[in-house]
Amino acid sequence: MAAKRRVADEIADSLAADAQLVADAELARLRAELASYRKRYTAALEQIDRERERADSLVSLKGIKSSPLPLTKAVKGKLHPATMVLLISDVHAEETVRSETVNNLNEYDLTVCEKRLAELQERFLAMLEHERRLAQIDRVVIWLGGDLISGMIHPELAEENSLHPLAAIRWVGERLRSFIDTVADNAREVVIATSCGNHGRTTEKLRTNEADTSYEHHLYLTMRAAEKRKNVRWQIGEGHLNYLDLDGFVIRFCHGHAIKFSGGIGGIHVPLKKAIAAWDTHRPAHLTCIGHWHQFSAGRNYVSNGSVIGYSAYAVRIKAEGGEQPAQAAIVIDHKRNEMTKAYRIFCDRDLRERKC
Repeated sequence: MAAKRRVADEIADSLAADAQLVADAELARLRAELASYRKRYTAALEQIDRERERADSLVSLKGIKSSPLPLTKAVKGKLHPATMVLLISDVHAEETVRSETVNNLNEYDLTVCEKRLAELQERFLAMLEHERRLAQIDRVVIWLGGDLISGMIHPELAEENSLHPLAAIRWVGERLRSFIDTVADNAREVVIATSCGNHGRTTEKLRTNEADTSYEHHLYLTMRAAEKRKNVRWQIGEGHLNYLDLDGFVIRFCHGHAIKFSGGIGGIHVPLKKAIAAWDTHRPAHLTCIGHWHQFSAGRNYVSNGSVIGYSAYAVRIKAEGGEQPAQAAIVIDHKRNEMTKAYRIFCDRDLRERKC
């Protein structure tokens, strides 16, 4: 009998323990559920407080009436003088870019080049008209910054270019003549500043006196000699640097191939700033404009121009960025402030956008 009683007691104790576990689990669940409800309740109260504050803010603004600010004297008065600058470089007119060599990101030949130059002219004149609403722009500066042609400095250029360098320089010269004449019809004064590029040369390697062996320099001299427009003035760069003084605002032009960098994450900005600092020790300039690198960028005292040709097989090989669309830079010089107030791209990529449609 005693053994049976012990077994019965053990079974009863086990059942009681199981029941206690079930009760404890249910209690834990209820506590967790209660904590969740409390959090939701607290969040709801906070949301109600925020909505009340928002409603109070709206009510407090109800009585406020609009009061237009008066126009300042500068807006009402006479427009102050400014100069608009257009950078034209890195056209590479006769170079051929086949779409299959650049993953269909670009395509280029003489026909496309002519379309892009025409679009550049159209868009520049539109922006000139726009900027004249904000300032009195009687003078336009056009920089012919080199690499207007690709030449035959690399074997692949000799094999695939559409024209011989002499024919190419004549071809691009005709288009530039028309471009300059059109701008001259829309400006009181036009200044043409020039720089030689590293592509349009007659020699295999660059010479220190690069102008003496440059197809582009010869084109500039020829166009200046044949200039018939009285409101067009040429300032041809005989050396690597060409300085243009615009009523006390000095612009330094150079093609940009003398600036070197090894693909660092800072891009051309650091070596360009170092070059500007060195050049300023000899002759300071307010602004430095370069081309060569086929990428637009602008800092406080420099502008790097884009290109007309856009992405190419050479750019693929050197791991250049593929997102730079064909564009040239426009700059506004405010003579009242005596500084650059605007620098932006004028795109000439309509042919590429039409291909995507």
